[in-house]
Amino acid sequence: MTFTEAVSRIKELASSEIIDIISERISLKKSGNYYKSCCPFHDEKSPSFYVSEVKGTYKCYGCGQWGDAIDFISKYDGFTFKEVIYLLADRYHLSISKKSRQKYQNAYKKADEIIPGFSSIKAEISKAKKVYAVFNTANAPFTPSISIDGSLSQEAANLLKKRTDTIVFSVESPQWNQLRRSIYTALSAGLDVFIVPINSNKPQEMDWMDYFLSKLESGVERKDVIKLVAAIPDNITRSCYVTYFTQNFKEITQL
Repeated sequence: MTFTEAVSRIKELASSEIIDIISERISLKKSGNYYKSCCPFHDEKSPSFYVSEVKGTYKCYGCGQWGDAIDFISKYDGFTFKEVIYLLADRYHLSISKKSRQKYQNAYKKADEIIPGFSSIKAEISKAKKVYAVFNTANAPFTPSISIDGSLSQEAANLLKKRTDTIVFSVESPQWNQLRRSIYTALSAGLDVFIVPINSNKPQEMDWMDYFLSKLESGVERKDVIKLVAAIPDNITRSCYVTYFTQNFKEITQL
């Protein structure tokens, strides 16, 4: 069957199995005509997450998250809609046309060529809502993480943006130009950028601007920071950074 046909059939099957699908991931307890649990999408002490077997939907009355079985898998497992469809197609032994599956597999292959091992951690990145980027052969004390050989490429930054809004560069001993190019690329892709110095006694994530301002006396120049701010595509975010940098740079240079 075609991909479109598979979507229609899978929605029907998954709707009737929503209790099984969700209970495979979290613990559900019968409560009248519904099943309930503490919401997996936000912290809470009393259950406000309800699943309706009749409607084939779930809803959290605490944070407002709601949807069907496909939507739940997507949010909980960190998969795209298309990935969930192929996952459930295997579950229900549905055969999707060779052309559609080949296109899907090629996308997987290309992603792994851009970022080695990306297909195995992309769900984790989506769930964590961030990814750590480690330069060269440095140790990776955080997860999920990717290794950067040289500097972050634009293709890699764009690929990560599909899964998360935040990248954290783990800084041990990268070259200044390497770090600067990587941050520029990440910012231009619309990612929020943080730095964590992993060679310190107490590694703590810092906004890239704070990190740079703390390094102005060790090679980081004012013009470099200005160029990085200019790479931010969002006008409001860029304006906030300009204001923040201007105010703090004055304070530092007047010391």
